[in-house]
Amino acid sequence: MRKAFTLIELLVVIAIIAILAAILFPVFAQAKAAAKVTASISGMKQMALGLQMYSNDFDDMAVFEYGYSDGSIAGDTDPYHYNNTWVGRIYPYVKNNSIFFDKVVPEITDYTKYYQDPYYSSSYYSYSWAWITNFSLNTDGYSRQTYSGSSCTNYGSSYSANRSLTAIEQPATRLAITPTRYGSIPNWSWTRFIAYDAAWPVADAYANGFDWNQLVYDARKEYGQKFIGGFSDGHAGKFGKEKFVKTYVNNPSASEATNYTDWCSAMNNRDLFQFWGPFWSGN
Repeated sequence: MRKAFTLIELLVVIAIIAILAAILFPVFAQAKAAAKVTASISGMKQMALGLQMYSNDFDDMAVFEYGYSDGSIAGDTDPYHYNNTWVGRIYPYVKNNSIFFDKVVPEITDYTKYYQDPYYSSSYYSYSWAWITNFSLNTDGYSRQTYSGSSCTNYGSSYSANRSLTAIEQPATRLAITPTRYGSIPNWSWTRFIAYDAAWPVADAYANGFDWNQLVYDARKEYGQKFIGGFSDGHAGKFGKEKFVKTYVNNPSASEATNYTDWCSAMNNRDLFQFWGPFWSGN
């Protein structure tokens, strides 16, 4: 005659299953997170190659990051309703809307609506999907030179000229695209970041609202010690927190620069302008 399970034996089996589940679920979660990072790197590789193909078709010039009203939407002059940012310009080379959104955070799925800016109530500040991608383009370090001058501390008046990719001295180390975070909003950001702001973030606090200095660094919420980026030569890879000159609000003595002159010195001494791009030069 077969002996039935006792209550104690059943509870032991349930306990063992619970222990195994507690061990395995974090492993599954880590594997899922790693897969999302891999998917984002793959998408960034395609975007970086799209930038290369665009430049090949436009006399080696880097894509311009901003959009404008071109009159193609009848009766609508709001530039933010048009998709002709850098995203729309390289879209024909990648042919995938979703690729412009980071997979480690929830992404938008409706590419036909306008998204209202959470910090500005005017309907003018409502954006098509091509303005709010959470992969953003390096404005003044990759796309264009924004000032004239001879150095970080000796730059001239405002100046805007698209860069020639062959003029970039070390394209394999020049950041072109990276994930960004728009304040505390997880699933959309802004089409561009400004390198000389992004390179000088607050390291021990997150932005609650829009903040140019925090756009890139706040991606550490999901990426931790390593960020991902697409580079000027068309490859994608990871970079660390050593690429930033950090300030601290809770421990000011740990700040790496507390004024603009010290920031320039830190950027020069650590050769970080090869990564972010010199905003006063086309190189």
